[in-house]
Amino acid sequence: MKSLFGVLIGFALVASLGLLWLARSHSHAPVAAEDFAHLPKSAEPKALFVAPRFSFTAQTAVVTSSESLRGQPYVANFIFTTCRTVCPMLTAKMVRLQRVLAGAPVRFVSFSVDPDHDTPEALAKYAQQWNPEEQRWVLLSTTTDGLAQVADGFHVTAQKTDGGLDAVMHSSVFVLVDEKGVVRGIYDSDEPADFKHLEGAVRALTGAQQVDQKEERSGEVLFHELSCTNCHSNEALAPSLGGLMGRRVELDNGLLITADEAYVRESILSPDARRVKGFPLKMPSYAGQLSESELNRVVQFAMNLKPDIREVSDIQVAVDPVCHMKVRVTADALSHAEDGGSPSYFCSEWCRSRYRENAGAFPE
Repeated sequence: MKSLFGVLIGFALVASLGLLWLARSHSHAPVAAEDFAHLPKSAEPKALFVAPRFSFTAQTAVVTSSESLRGQPYVANFIFTTCRTVCPMLTAKMVRLQRVLAGAPVRFVSFSVDPDHDTPEALAKYAQQWNPEEQRWVLLSTTTDGLAQVADGFHVTAQKTDGGLDAVMHSSVFVLVDEKGVVRGIYDSDEPADFKHLEGAVRALTGAQQVDQKEERSGEVLFHELSCTNCHSNEALAPSLGGLMGRRVELDNGLLITADEAYVRESILSPDARRVKGFPLKMPSYAGQLSESELNRVVQFAMNLKPDIREVSDIQVAVDPVCHMKVRVTADALSHAEDGGSPSYFCSEWCRSRYRENAGAFPE
């Protein structure tokens, strides 16, 4: 039965590709990445097309090319560092994928779609903010011509805009390329089911097994692993969560509500239901990605975050080198100092532990 089911899935995939090709050939339009993303997914990802060739400088100042990536699969997406709408969400999902695939022999590649701004130095700072310990992740500083070739080769959009919130309009898909440079799947980042399909496809290509969590992770650990801090510590992206409970919140429909536990829970599962006014970024939904117990722990942690520290003349404030949150410098503040060095201060034990394990990954 299983082999018959596999044959049927394979037939459906081939038939869908054939219909797409036939429809596009009559209209003289190329097949868009989004069309590929909506094809039926199979446990064994099928070959779609050959990935484009490229050679760009990474955030590490090392040249990375399509040839140098051969030998291992890689997952690619398309972002730019000054984006205030979709890119933080895409990067949060990329980091989430990196963490659920910890130890898997796969690379992660983020192509910048803003060659005018995203130098290797800018991309290094971006990687430092989001997941500095991830050695498998390369962020590529592109060129105008090179980006056009890559976008065309991956069937994605990357076009400058006339202004507004963001400088570039681009595709929000994730692309899976195998060890031979063949695209084996394109996934819609807005579909939670596609995230699971992508994880499974990577495991199918690499043979990596899913490792069960031996320890129950605290709300604090989950909050950081979900990259909540990266957006909510930046007032240009998302509202602060410090001291949220009982606060009056104005929504984008003009209504005023009082933040409570139900609101925090709803915001994690259905973030578009009641959006805070003035923030363009759409938060991803974590419905189906957290167990009920994990959800409760994250909610409780968020509810108990202390109000943000404001810099005033009589208060000394430091910036956590791991998550970049502001920390009040007091006698009982969490800190760590290397031999002979000045102390660094941390918002939580989670951040301090990460710093102690690899201080060099978090320059002041």
